[in-house]
Amino acid sequence: VTGILPCLLDGDCFVRSSSPSPDIGVLFELGITYIRNSTGERGELSCGWAFLKLFDSSGIPVSSNIQASWTSGPWSMMSNARSLHYLTSMAEPFPELSVFLDVLCSSSIGVFHQMIALRKQPQLLVKLRSLNARSKDILNLLPEVLVGSMCYIHLLLFYRQILGDVLLKDRLNMQNADLISNPILSTFPKLMEQPDLMDALRSAWAEKESTLKRSEKRDREFLKSVFTLVYHDSVFPLLQSLLLPEYKWAEEESEGTRWRMIADFLKQNRERDGALSSLLSSESLHKAFDITEIAYDFLGKAQKSSP
Repeated sequence: VTGILPCLLDGDCFVRSSSPSPDIGVLFELGITYIRNSTGERGELSCGWAFLKLFDSSGIPVSSNIQASWTSGPWSMMSNARSLHYLTSMAEPFPELSVFLDVLCSSSIGVFHQMIALRKQPQLLVKLRSLNARSKDILNLLPEVLVGSMCYIHLLLFYRQILGDVLLKDRLNMQNADLISNPILSTFPKLMEQPDLMDALRSAWAEKESTLKRSEKRDREFLKSVFTLVYHDSVFPLLQSLLLPEYKWAEEESEGTRWRMIADFLKQNRERDGALSSLLSSESLHKAFDITEIAYDFLGKAQKSSP
């Protein structure tokens, strides 16, 4: 996976909501992950949160550049002297962290001390911008309530278009509630839970799209058929692979292993003109076949999403 910024590092996001409330906003939380040297235990620690309203009291969108201070947690207390005591007492269950904080507290010339002395409050800067016509058209085709990264909205659009075709055009009649054979519809929600696989799909699609002619890029039906082939050749086999470690949030070792395996798989596909040889190889191990890999149960999805 080369030439793209991972979606987790892409700060260009969208918030889509159908709520008419003027109090709607975005809640940001700053957290860290830690590993205890003595036991190897992993954990998470919240450093504070900030809430940014998207509209003022009269319902008008806020200005393009807005700032907010962390309003809860240890970092929000850095601007007063009691923050040192708070941080140290907070770290008592974590000996390694406590030692680290003790070093910071005893330093009189460190950056930490200088920041407190200058009473600098940590700030979060968020820039709001208006969308161009193309982005608006894409977002209008997405669900009414959704938060995500702008870097893969074109992939979400393909999924929604394929879903619409299957439900409205390809069924024999509107009363038919049978399982639908479509690997993309059945697995795409799982793909959204694994950002590195979304990056793999972005990379594979960008590479394929660069080879298309202008006339082909204007043909929506042709683009959907090409996207389907790219999906089957790139991320669908990886979703069923036994060799790919399970995705775990903020585990560098696991993330690095997955990244290398995904990159190697995509490279082999380019060299062998598709994933078929990899799928048929005795070296490739895959999960036992399950009908849910290719069957989309839209009636079950509707029942789960209903209150």
